Amino acid sequence: MNIELVTILFLATFIALLITGLPLAWVMGATAVIFSLALFNPGVIVMMVGRVYDMMLNYALVAVPLFIFMATILQESGVGDQLFRAVHIWSGSFRGGLAIGTIIACTIMAAMVGIVGAEIVTFGIIALPAMLERGYDDRLALGSICAGGGLATLIPPSVVFIVYGMTAGASIGDLFIAGIFPGLLLALLFIGYIVVATYLKPEMAPPAPKEEREIPLRRKLSLLKGLIMPAILAFVVLGSIYAGVATPTEAAGIGCLGAIITSAVNRRLTFRRIKSALFETVKISSMLAWLFFGAQTIIGIYTLAGGDQFVKKAVMSLPLGKWGVIIGIQIIWIFLGMFLDWIGILLLTAPLFVPIILDLGFNNVWFGVVFCMNMHVSYLSPPFGPSIFYLKSVVGDEVPVGRIYRANLPFLFLTIIAVAITVAFPELSLWLPEKMLK
Repeated sequence: MNIELVTILFLATFIALLITGLPLAWVMGATAVIFSLALFNPGVIVMMVGRVYDMMLNYALVAVPLFIFMATILQESGVGDQLFRAVHIWSGSFRGGLAIGTIIACTIMAAMVGIVGAEIVTFGIIALPAMLERGYDDRLALGSICAGGGLATLIPPSVVFIVYGMTAGASIGDLFIAGIFPGLLLALLFIGYIVVATYLKPEMAPPAPKEEREIPLRRKLSLLKGLIMPAILAFVVLGSIYAGVATPTEAAGIGCLGAIITSAVNRRLTFRRIKSALFETVKISSMLAWLFFGAQTIIGIYTLAGGDQFVKKAVMSLPLGKWGVIIGIQIIWIFLGMFLDWIGILLLTAPLFVPIILDLGFNNVWFGVVFCMNMHVSYLSPPFGPSIFYLKSVVGDEVPVGRIYRANLPFLFLTIIAVAITVAFPELSLWLPEKMLK
């Protein structure tokens, strides 16, 4: 059976099983088993088990549940509420100040949490009612929370970077550093849109009440006290990685301890909250582990059938040279992002695409940043759009899902612009890592 036919059957089987509603991990594993029996002898399945076992021994994987636990503890500790109140007081005097404050708060919290769902749910509970009560246009309110929460894909310590680094063989520390400027660029574009939109249409964001605009400086400064511990925590975790003092896994362990101390200082450290954080960590980590297993088997079987060489030749034959290849890869990512989450896209495509971009002379770390930018697009894109459904879980039946999709459109357009800038100017991602290495 030639590889072209195998590829068509592979995709058809994968899509057919996905349509049945089976979890993605089972779909990948089942597809691998079907084609291992159809194309090879049963002994190949034993080889796939060995491949999964080797992946389980990857030390970098330990960082994933640790950072997830750190994020869940911080979410339970009330940091998000303190952060929003502090930013709100400082930005409230500006037109659209609450929406601007939401973007800023999401950016800061991304440096502590690194998980999109946690951010969107947190600020959906805290910031959305505050904006709607003050007469904000619901499209501006909904869009700023979805778009701001998605910044956790880029701002370190992003879990996406950890998994990409492990899958693609890139330095996780370099990826963290490389994501800073593109993440800030995206945040600035969002803030710029809010400023322009509220200037052209003042009714979208009525001015803050007088009592909120004339708060004494002493009270404003006092609200910043609650941010001292989280700021120290983010500095220690990221600083230890950048300085080469700790590996990302070791830094994640430090972060967990710091998150527990922060929760204790805020008087939110209870057995119930620790139990809830542990359950959430186990649930997310188990889901990711099964996706790792499924991806290892399906990619292993397809590679064994010669699929990696077929994909390489097909992608390399795209017009416009190496930049045509990069554009083609991103089109594939955006298409997949309409139906799959980032972990499935990463585990399915990175083993096939990373060798291609390395052969073309592109930087692996830059490619990781481009991937994360495209995943921010997927978070806002219909029909899957994880950010939409995270926020929908907060607002319930009060806001139709179509309304949230429409609210995201301006921010989706700005994200695509940011992707284009990141692709066109690799120095935006690579300048800081290169300086740090010197």
